[in-house]
Amino acid sequence: MSAIFGLMNVNGDGLPDRGFLRMRSALAAHGGDGSSTWTGGGAGLGQELKRVTPEDLAERQPLVSRDGLRAVVSDGRIDNRLELSGELGLPWESPRVPDSTFILAAYERWGTDCASYLIGSFCFAVWDVQRKRLLLARSPFGAKPLFYHQAPEFVAFATAPRAIFAIGGVSRKLNLQNLADLLIPVPAEPDASLYCGIQSLEPGHVVTADRRLGCRGRAFWEPELRHELRLGGDEEYVAAFTELFDRVVEDQLRSVTPVAAVLSGGLDSASVAATAAPLLAKRGERLAAFTGAPEWLIDEAPLAGAVAALHENLDLSVVRAQGLFLDGLDRYFDASDLPYDLPYEGTANRVWQERVLAEAQRRGIAVLLTGTCGKLTVSWQGNGRGRSAAPMLGGLFPRLPRAVKLAITRRRDSDPLLTSEDWWSPLSPIHPEFAREQRVAERSRARACDRWPVAAIDTPADRLRRLMHDGQHVNVVNGAYAAMYGVDVRDPTADVRIAEFCLSLPAEQYSRRDSGRGGSRSLIRRAMTDRLPLETLAGTRRRAVGPVDTVDRAERLSGACAAAHEELRLLNRNETARAVLDLPRLRNLADHFDAPYDGSRRVLERGLMMGRFLRWFDGSRSLHGHAFWLLLFWLVS
Repeated sequence: MSAIFGLMNVNGDGLPDRGFLRMRSALAAHGGDGSSTWTGGGAGLGQELKRVTPEDLAERQPLVSRDGLRAVVSDGRIDNRLELSGELGLPWESPRVPDSTFILAAYERWGTDCASYLIGSFCFAVWDVQRKRLLLARSPFGAKPLFYHQAPEFVAFATAPRAIFAIGGVSRKLNLQNLADLLIPVPAEPDASLYCGIQSLEPGHVVTADRRLGCRGRAFWEPELRHELRLGGDEEYVAAFTELFDRVVEDQLRSVTPVAAVLSGGLDSASVAATAAPLLAKRGERLAAFTGAPEWLIDEAPLAGAVAALHENLDLSVVRAQGLFLDGLDRYFDASDLPYDLPYEGTANRVWQERVLAEAQRRGIAVLLTGTCGKLTVSWQGNGRGRSAAPMLGGLFPRLPRAVKLAITRRRDSDPLLTSEDWWSPLSPIHPEFAREQRVAERSRARACDRWPVAAIDTPADRLRRLMHDGQHVNVVNGAYAAMYGVDVRDPTADVRIAEFCLSLPAEQYSRRDSGRGGSRSLIRRAMTDRLPLETLAGTRRRAVGPVDTVDRAERLSGACAAAHEELRLLNRNETARAVLDLPRLRNLADHFDAPYDGSRRVLERGLMMGRFLRWFDGSRSLHGHAFWLLLFWLVS
């Protein structure tokens, strides 16, 4: 959960000290347990430390090799310490050996290929003094973002863009193409960020930077998807999955504080919690669990309570969200420099998420387990029905066979969702003219993500691409929350070992009909038979009903409606928002805010969320400019 940053001089061995130290100050909120820098050979590395695992207590970064020729800064967790210990000669169980030691030893052994030998949630940088080479790496899943900027005089990297802007001379300007892609939504261009000139290191990739060739990126993780895993029978698949899942969950329990889990009424989070609780019980520890109070549609508490009743050391707390979904957003933007965005989910969930994180922080909990990405791995439904926009769109279309959907899309006079050029219109708050200016139809088609929200997920390659996309967005949100609340959100269902295993399974392991439960999400149901109650295995969630909920819902709707209209009034005064967002459409949606919660409400929420970010950006850009001139005046005087 630490923040890392660094600066490499392209032209010599000196370093612009003032810019380097400003990077450190910009990331202070991401640490709290120590701050340190190192310079040498024309580069500087720094870390703002946040201790989460027992091994973090021994971290002294930047970590420099004995000969002084290599230095590393890292953030995250290495989970295959046991396997690496034999190769690298390091004691894997010792808390006195931090994860950065394994990273440095791996680089000394395997050079720029080292990341492919590491498993966990990590991003790191290695400066090789002798080769004048900088290596940046980011794990396929779980790692916070890592940004970098290449200028004629230097290469800079940091956990958050604000640290790169702090150097001075880096233009703080929005990347309009990426902004349009985010609004559609489709995957961003490779390496693109929301800011011009700032690249985002893709998950599962490394970037090497040297003085001769500049920055070059490549993937270090490319799973083999063409060959299925063939075992002796159904029982062997379940046994193999259960053994791996137990190992992955146990690896993610490393913490210097008590561990908690988000426990909804669904299979994914329940499976994580029901696996973590017995593992912690063996260590004499308890598992705190948080579930949401009745909100708009689903009452999660009864199913969560049934799971908790099966595990004596699982302590369930029901958390009621407070406030409106637009409240406190500037604090989130300050931590991330990016808008809040989770694929195909209502932004109103942010209120509940932050309430859970605040409660975890209050209790001194630094690790929170989730099952956010499980629908594409452990509980994939099979038959092309992975996580998609189906809940957002409603109706029959998302459930039709792919051939039928393709036939319908050929009709020029069909629903706007299905037309060739503006399929995004029912899904997105984007201004139609802005969409045309940014060529979203042409570019999404060229990158094979045309109709991305409604595209079928028929193959392991489809699932992998969707998993990487969803995981990227989740990691941005969790990275901001780590800075805001000091809580490390971990998702065992998005572990690289789980992804590789689940993507290699025959499709019938997910759609096998057994025990009268139909053919949906069969693998996780069979694996969790002895860990979860029948209600959870059957997926019988309850609607939220009752007079208390009715009153609460009415009050929240009234407040949210008023807030939406006020936000739209302010957005109408913002030039960027008027150009980017379809404000007349959003006003019309706000006029019908009391309608049933559906895809239209999500469009309104996404539009208001992006609008608030644009207002924050314009305001913080002004403050950034004032701060620069004040700093310049102080330096000159």
